[in-house]
Amino acid sequence: MSHRPTTLADTEPIRRSAAGERAVVILNPIAGGGRGRRLRAEITRELAARRIDFTIQETAGPGHATELARDAVSDGADLVLAAGGDGTIHEVVNGLMTAPAAAREPVLAVLPVGTGNDFIKAVYPGRGLAAALRALDTGHVRRLDVGRAEWDGEVEYFVNGFGTGVDVEVVRRLNRLPHLPGLWRYLAAAIQALAVYRPVPLRLSLDGRVRERRTMLLAVGNGPCQAGGFYLTPQATPDDHRFDVCIVDEMNYLEIATVLPRVFRGTHGRSRKVTMERARGITVEGSGEGLLFFQMDGELRQAHGARVQVQVAPAALPVLAPVGGAGK
Repeated sequence: MSHRPTTLADTEPIRRSAAGERAVVILNPIAGGGRGRRLRAEITRELAARRIDFTIQETAGPGHATELARDAVSDGADLVLAAGGDGTIHEVVNGLMTAPAAAREPVLAVLPVGTGNDFIKAVYPGRGLAAALRALDTGHVRRLDVGRAEWDGEVEYFVNGFGTGVDVEVVRRLNRLPHLPGLWRYLAAAIQALAVYRPVPLRLSLDGRVRERRTMLLAVGNGPCQAGGFYLTPQATPDDHRFDVCIVDEMNYLEIATVLPRVFRGTHGRSRKVTMERARGITVEGSGEGLLFFQMDGELRQAHGARVQVQVAPAALPVLAPVGGAGK
């Protein structure tokens, strides 16, 4: 799906109903601890009741949603519904962004059935499946920005957030924890990670403004929330053509205990150890010749060259959103 310049249409959303459209549902059956599989029958009923011409494709493993999204573009789908969590959405978006240009540009819709469901907090005023289904009736198309990360000759897109630092350790620990309810699982992983993580020296360039310091966390937000309920960049909106950036310096345990509760309310920016910035282009460099670990939409990656460049791709992704949705 090729990029195009921003136009007036980007600021004047197009109202639409999904009735009669050709849709592909990309369903992750294990999202939300198996919730995706359990909700398949309900999703089928709801889409049929709306007279949508749809097929459901279940993912079979990592990377499969990206392939299915590319296939949906080549098959001329009007609508691609990502039914899963943030990882599923991440893969679907990468499939849409890297698909060869087609005569028809499909619109992305999200059916949130994952654990964290951070992306929908930037788009939907109501955050459950019912709100997402209502958008199929009376929603409008918003063109959202997408993040583009480049490292070691690789390019990958993210739709909600990018980060390095303690959040990488949080993601690692999430994969080892039992399936706890929603935010509790992320909070348990965060507490464990903060107990052992040691800040690392980073060189950051934000639209040319250079900062060098030992950093506990760098969070780049296209949306306001990451890690299942941490409002790291609470003022971020996904269609303002820039990222919100949260930089957390090295902290002792007392400072961590003071700042962490504020993150849930998005008021941590008042701390002297927290810096909030905005930028369109960001370069992250680690120290020495070691690996630089980072995450995009909760998916772990590593840069052998210890350098990652992040750019905003403005208005690159058409998304079906409710009228009066978040950020509008």
